[in-house]
Amino acid sequence: MIISKTKKEVKLIEKAAEISNSCLKLVEESLKEKITEKELRRRIERKIRSQNATLSFRTIVACGKRSAKIHPKPRATNRIIKGIGYVDFGACYKGYKTDVTVPFIKGEISKRERKIVETTLEAYKIAISSIKVGMPCWKLFEKVDCFLRKNGFRMLHPLGHGLGLKTHDKPSISGKPKKKKLLKRWKEIRFQENMVFAIEPAIYVKGLGGCRLENDVLLTKKGIKILTNSRLIEV
Repeated sequence: MIISKTKKEVKLIEKAAEISNSCLKLVEESLKEKITEKELRRRIERKIRSQNATLSFRTIVACGKRSAKIHPKPRATNRIIKGIGYVDFGACYKGYKTDVTVPFIKGEISKRERKIVETTLEAYKIAISSIKVGMPCWKLFEKVDCFLRKNGFRMLHPLGHGLGLKTHDKPSISGKPKKKKLLKRWKEIRFQENMVFAIEPAIYVKGLGGCRLENDVLLTKKGIKILTNSRLIEV
């Protein structure tokens, strides 16, 4: 299965990534204020639209216990942001989409919350440093999931996904099916040159909070090129 991108497609995704990256300083400066989830969402979406782009999807801003959900509903509230949380957004340029999640800490957090954040960041480093052309996608998932399990957590969704005209394109960077019925229909996909995908390790603890770090990556024969600049923001 060929799921690599053409040079033209890569350039369009890189432009979308550039627009997404322009929002990071805005997020950091906004978090220094007394700001609600909804207001931060509004600022990000306005910034994206001001650059001849549209949204890849409706922006999510979640802090505190709400951040323990993968897709919280509503996607943003009128609560003042504090504690741990994340902002999940993406820019769409001429049909090509990015997907970025920025984790944050605002103010004091507990030791347990700190462990959630630090373990997520380490899982991200492991994933990024392990990606190679020809590596089965499921092996990357299992390597990161194994690390999380050793620390008392586990992946509750795929480690990542392809990007392009769809926000969730092929491949799904997930584990090998355990059930025989599913395994019969399952096809192994390996990382390919010029494949573009998101890597998003995450930890969610019900009743406490969660952390997710997501960046978009281009895989070349020389290695990976990280297109987006998401990182932990602590204010």
